[in-house]
Amino acid sequence: MQIGATIKSLRLGKNLKQNDLAELAGISNTYLSDIEKGRSAPSLKTLTKIIKALGVDVSWDNFLPN
Repeated sequence: MQIGATIKSLRLGKNLKQNDLAELAGISNTYLSDIEKGRSAPSLKTLTKIIKALGVDVSWDNFLPN
């Protein structure tokens, strides 16, 4: 799954509208839309803002094999 589709899935899972998440992350709604549709790739800084706004816990432990 591409990052934009993952962000959209997480956003919908939290019942957030695009403009709500964009506001929480401090980015424009247009930019978030472009990210979700795969037309734009977020910088690490922007991705961090989106992750924090979604309340997602991201740690290296999630990516290490069991």
